[in-house]
Amino acid sequence: MGRHTCGIVLLLALSALPAAADEWIRMSAPGIDLYTTAGPKQAKELLQRLQQVRSFFLKASPVRKVSEMPLRIIEFRSQDEFQRFNPNQISSAYFASSKVRDYIVLGPAAEDNFAMVVHEYMHLIVKHSGLRLPVWLNEGWADVYSTLRPQGKETAVGDLLPLRMESLTKEQWLDFDTLTSVTSQSASYNEASRAGIFYAESWALAHMLYLAPDYSANFGRFVAELNAGRSADDACQAAWGRSGAQVMADLRNYFKRKKILGRLYETSLGKDQDEPLPSQLSEFDKSMILADLLTELGKTSEAKAEFERLDLEQPGQAAVARALGDLAAGRRDEDAARSYYEKAFDAGEQDPVMCYDLALLERKKGQAAKMLVALERAVQSKPDYTDAALLLGLTRVNLRNFEGGIAALLAIDEIRPEMAPPVYCALSVAYVQTGDFDAARAHLATCGKWSKTEEEKKRVEQVTAFLNARARPDAAVRKGEKRGAMTGMAIGLDCVPPGMRLRVQVNDKIATFDMPSPAAIEMTPAHGGQLKLQCGAFPPVLVGVEYAPPLTAIGNSAGIVRRLEY
Repeated sequence: MGRHTCGIVLLLALSALPAAADEWIRMSAPGIDLYTTAGPKQAKELLQRLQQVRSFFLKASPVRKVSEMPLRIIEFRSQDEFQRFNPNQISSAYFASSKVRDYIVLGPAAEDNFAMVVHEYMHLIVKHSGLRLPVWLNEGWADVYSTLRPQGKETAVGDLLPLRMESLTKEQWLDFDTLTSVTSQSASYNEASRAGIFYAESWALAHMLYLAPDYSANFGRFVAELNAGRSADDACQAAWGRSGAQVMADLRNYFKRKKILGRLYETSLGKDQDEPLPSQLSEFDKSMILADLLTELGKTSEAKAEFERLDLEQPGQAAVARALGDLAAGRRDEDAARSYYEKAFDAGEQDPVMCYDLALLERKKGQAAKMLVALERAVQSKPDYTDAALLLGLTRVNLRNFEGGIAALLAIDEIRPEMAPPVYCALSVAYVQTGDFDAARAHLATCGKWSKTEEEKKRVEQVTAFLNARARPDAAVRKGEKRGAMTGMAIGLDCVPPGMRLRVQVNDKIATFDMPSPAAIEMTPAHGGQLKLQCGAFPPVLVGVEYAPPLTAIGNSAGIVRRLEY
């Protein structure tokens, strides 16, 4: 039975939080961690079969995307222990997911039933595909794929399931509307006395729609209609021109036929080359894993108490601080979350998601430097982390590291439509600042192409004006120009040929700066003052001046003004 909370973790065979007599072992393969009290031989067999299934879905997935997140598998061999971690008390196994990993959790009933493992793995595939499927199709399709078996150099899918067939034979069927309207909160999904026929019909209907010759060709259209939010009846009409009632009539006849067709994939369940080796799990690590699972099940009070106990036992553990930060973020305590995430970060936590979340919290506190460091670690840990790379590039540009901002933004492999305006306008600004006006104009044109909202269009106008002003001879930005900074009191503006000069008093000296067109100067309120640039002397105003070398060696100019903070 699937339960989606938000990751990859395969099977976790773990005891309850108190110490158990059985020793836990960990066995790992690329992308998969298995935790179990089974012997090494049994664990190895299970992990190898899981690798085969993962390999199959990577090559022949029925949906468009397979998750790259790590998968943790937990297998409970005690029913009492499993029930503490069972979300609805009738499941024999389930799938759950966090921001950083996926879980497949098995109870004792699934110990020798590999079909249950494949069923839950199919839930993982569907979840990461981005498809929004109704409960009946999610469960039924997972049941269809639970029959995966090797057949020579191919893999067969679609064998009949005896228990489902028995329910279809003995129990009263749900009508089409009732079946297709079941949710994860419905009694038909959660009560043992009702779940049997729901699962049986869901499997049968998914089997027919996905594999039967009269239906399989338009199954993709049917799924697309459901994903778009249409009702199952409307989706049937769109895909096959039949009502739900007509489809249900076909379903009753489907299993009366003497021959039921499955499907063969030209992908074998071959043996993986890696040889997994077991390692004993410490009591601390076991407690961490179980507390993580409590968090995913929504048992946050129990999880928090366990993490706090572990924090007292072994202070300074990055994983514990990160877990407590996640719990604080879940209850919207941003100050506590930021504090815990900073502790985890300082202790060496490399997880890109946590680093990105920390960066967002630092931004809210106005801690730009800390935000930048967190983003740099996030992208270093996961170079293809698009959201982190985007924010890193924009932050570098805002902090005036223009070359670094350009590098970060250009490194993003795929610019989504909603990202295009901020990315390309930021690139245009950065190239203006470095004096590459051709590149600036090219990126500004792209920004304008993708800008749709009034705010985005206004930003294009602002960047256009800035580019045009900076490209004029009196403001000319030179490629690679070095910039300096100075803080003092602005005391006057000399408006005489060949151009305006800003006078700034620094201690007992006066520095004079060339002033280009105001449109070419970045004016930034930063010190709480009011600066009105007018010819002649004016009341002193505290300013920060960013300047480039003067355009000419003639005269006594300290440089040309690029930015004023006041």
